[in-house]
This record gives sequence, C-alpha cells and structure tokens, in this order.
Amino acid sequence: MRLYIDETFATSTYTHPIATGEITAPDGLEVTRVPQLGPDAVGADDAALIASPAVLFLQDSHAIAPEVAIIAQDTGAAAMRVPVRPDEIESTPVRLLDTSLLAEWLARALMRRYYGIEATAWVRDPNDPAVAQAEVVIVEGAEALREPEGGFSEDLVRAWYILHNQFVVTHLLLLPRNAPAAEAEQVIAFLTSAREAGHANRREWRPELGAREGIVSARAGAFWSAQELSLDEDDRTSLLTLLNEGRRGTSAPPPTNVTFRKGTEAT
Repeated sequence: MRLYIDETFATSTYTHPIATGEITAPDGLEVTRVPQLGPDAVGADDAALIASPAVLFLQDSHAIAPEVAIIAQDTGAAAMRVPVRPDEIESTPVRLLDTSLLAEWLARALMRRYYGIEATAWVRDPNDPAVAQAEVVIVEGAEALREPEGGFSEDLVRAWYILHNQFVVTHLLLLPRNAPAAEAEQVIAFLTSAREAGHANRREWRPELGAREGIVSARAGAFWSAQELSLDEDDRTSLLTLLNEGRRGTSAPPPTNVTFRKGTEAT
C-alpha cells in the first residue's frame, strides 16, 4: 500500500522520525511525504494522513482510522493577518496564501459569523487583481505561528474554540475501505510508532525546528502543548461541525458517507 503524509509543521511529530530515518516503513508500505497534500493526489487504494476537509472528497472510497489524527485544542497553525483590527473591516477579498483546505474552511466558517467581515472573494491566484485589494490574508503552517511584520494576527483555531467550545481536527488518517485488515493495521502501526518516537524525542527536535522556522519558543511550546494525536467521541462531533460549516460556498459534497473504521469495519 502507498501512504501519503501531509508534510507541514502540524504533522512534525509523525514526520520527523520518518525524515531522519529513526522509523522506517515495513516491507510492502511505500511512504511519501507531500507538502500541501490534497485529496486529488490520493487514489482509491492509497492511505493518507491529510488535512481533515479532504475526507469529504474521499468519503466514498475511504474511512477514518481514529487511532491516528491531529487535533488542535485552542492554539493552531492557521491564522488571519489583517492590517487593522478585524472589527474595523466590513468587507474585503480574502487572500489564501499557500493554504490547505483546512485553513480556508476555518476562515470561511469564521469570517462573517465570528469576525463580522463579509468576504467578497476567496483568492488563491497571486496574479488575481483582487489580491491588491485584500485586507485579509490567511496563512498556515509555520508562517501562522510567526510574529507578523505588521498589523494583527488572529489564531483561527482559537477563534473556533471560543465560538464553538470545540477543538479543531486538523488531520485525519484515511484508509481505503477495501483495504485488507492486515494492510490497514500495518499503516496504523507504522504511524503509531512514528508518533511515539517523535513524542519521546520531542525535547531534542522541537526547539530546533521552532528556531529554524523563526517561531518564538513560547509560541511553539503553546502550539505543541495544545495538540492531541488520536480521535475521541467529542472530536468526531467537532469534525462534523467543521465539515458542515467550512464547506459552505464550496463545491465539496456534504458529509453523507463519512465513516469511522473500527477494527476491520467501517462504521
């Protein structure tokens, strides 16, 4: 089986021991780390540790394995950058600066309801004329945790927590529905081993990674402390809230077939 992993700051506990060779994939499992991994890259027979909105595009072919995930409690790596206080902005195009669907969907769910800002356009193309008019820029990953050069930075995960009293499920492990039980368990065991190794050595690599990315140590520490790495029942509820609210205004299908794998069954 092939396993794709979204390589971003938030997944580092999983990816660091893989990248350094501390953890190696077992025979029969091909592991590929992909920055900004999107659902289009994942085939029906592939597994993926991927930003959570991707499940809507893959729900007919994949099920969620709750043993492996990433959940941000009240601090996350998705931020809104504005030149003035958010309550001073009534309407504006929103620039999505190298963001995944996760940051976009958080912004879509929060922009009007939480910040009171009317998004007149959602802009990904840097050559779009609307970029010059955008007073809101959405950033993700290490950039979202850095101090802005000017203006204000709003943590979208914290805003979501304040609004909903829910954590944000940022990444899910999706397994093919038709995968043999042995292959599915192999993927889960491999990522569990990677997570355990990354967590065991966290005091060695996390400070170095934060410094390399230009993140203030207190900010990086708060980010890591706010992470959970498997799904519980409450997380399932918050995931569905995010999927339903974030997809509004997009072409994503509704979560009518989102299922959770339990043992060898998808439920």
